[in-house]
Amino acid sequence: MPAITIRPLTPDDASAYRALRLAGIAELPAAFCTTHAAESGLPLAQIAQRLRATSHQIIFGAFSEEQLIAIAGLRREPIAVVHDKASLWGVYVAPQVRGRGAGRQLVQAAIAHACAIPELGRVCLAVAQDNHAALSLYLGCGFTLADGPAAEGMLPLQLLLPRPARASASPSAESNVFMKINTLQIPAK
Repeated sequence: MPAITIRPLTPDDASAYRALRLAGIAELPAAFCTTHAAESGLPLAQIAQRLRATSHQIIFGAFSEEQLIAIAGLRREPIAVVHDKASLWGVYVAPQVRGRGAGRQLVQAAIAHACAIPELGRVCLAVAQDNHAALSLYLGCGFTLADGPAAEGMLPLQLLLPRPARASASPSAESNVFMKINTLQIPAK
């Protein structure tokens, strides 16, 4: 078996990304937050734009030789109140290469990327409760069941990121956030 290479996708990967994502949506429609019709209707230029890495999103691909065989996205929350959270989304491994470690390598690449962002404290995701292979993958990578609501049939998972920088963070910066929350005036009904 050829070695698997993991790298961030670029706009040049748009056609391969679209084909693999559409295959995933067709196979596991409940696992994606879109429909096959909506995704297939997107112009290739819009998909290429999605693949441009930004400070808030990156999409990784796993390649066997030159063929894209798996995908996973990591999106940070831009809202200041929840900027410590990122979401792992759109994870899909082509059926013919499942069980070869591509999914694990992708998830680990996303986690490593998240760990390099000082503000991030956790990575969240939702997985279909009947998708045992994906659930096993995420649990094996350190994710645990998260509190909070989830869509029917989905399980919310999270991974708390190691943060040695938190201990040395300025206490005044942290207390400013809590002071703003504590002084928020909510009118009585």
